[in-house]
Amino acid sequence: MKLKKLLSLDFMQGFQTLLETDFENRLFVASLRNYASHGNPLRFHNFAFSMRELVLHVIQRKAPPKKVKNVTWYERESDEHEVTRRQQLKYCAQSNISDAYLGEAVLEHLNECISEFLDEFRFFNKYTHITEKYFDVSPKSFFQDAKAVIEIAKDSLNQLEDIEGIVIDALEEKVRDAVISTAVSAIPDSLSILANHVYIEYTEVEEIECTGIDDQFIYVTAQGNVYVTQEYGPKNDLCEISECYPFTLSMKSHVENPEDFTVEAEELDVDTSSWYE
Repeated sequence: MKLKKLLSLDFMQGFQTLLETDFENRLFVASLRNYASHGNPLRFHNFAFSMRELVLHVIQRKAPPKKVKNVTWYERESDEHEVTRRQQLKYCAQSNISDAYLGEAVLEHLNECISEFLDEFRFFNKYTHITEKYFDVSPKSFFQDAKAVIEIAKDSLNQLEDIEGIVIDALEEKVRDAVISTAVSAIPDSLSILANHVYIEYTEVEEIECTGIDDQFIYVTAQGNVYVTQEYGPKNDLCEISECYPFTLSMKSHVENPEDFTVEAEELDVDTSSWYE
């Protein structure tokens, strides 16, 4: 099968959507060129090995060993490697957040998922080792095994996201009260243009999303509604109107103190467009 045809297959395109950098896409295409090297008895081995390296490159991008060694929870656990693959996966999930903050239950769940990832990833070895089996294989069998390699690679990248999601979910729950407190205290001056006087009755946070974690900060976005009373006219002929407007607020906290949030923008991003409709 030619390269152009391979790239048009749904499962190939589905895998490619998981790649983020130009190099990862180039490496994927180069891996498929190995597959399409008809006449080379090592083409399947070269293809499987390249796909395995592609997944490892994604892990390396997300968890560079130099950064892993600088986090609070790092301790050398291997005589052979300064940073193990298990530690890289742990870094992908929690970055520089301490084990103590996450707690035993979250860490146990995280460790279980990392072990599952490593067990499944070892299946790559079955395909990368050079054996007599793939020297004289039928095109149909070759294609099915190549498809299996793509599925393993796809499952690995999806599992990587699942591992990251464990800590994200835990953080969203742990910082909820702090996020709500920060959002409520962020007074939106932009509301003042709607009336002579605008009084905020209360702010309601409906959704909290942890959008990222790096070596220094946890990034969170809160969405909800701000309920206000708008006053019009003079005191002796006052008109009051109650309104509700959706808002978005971006904030961050340091990994050493995850519940001490600061607002990234100067104020709430309040959508008052409904008032003008």
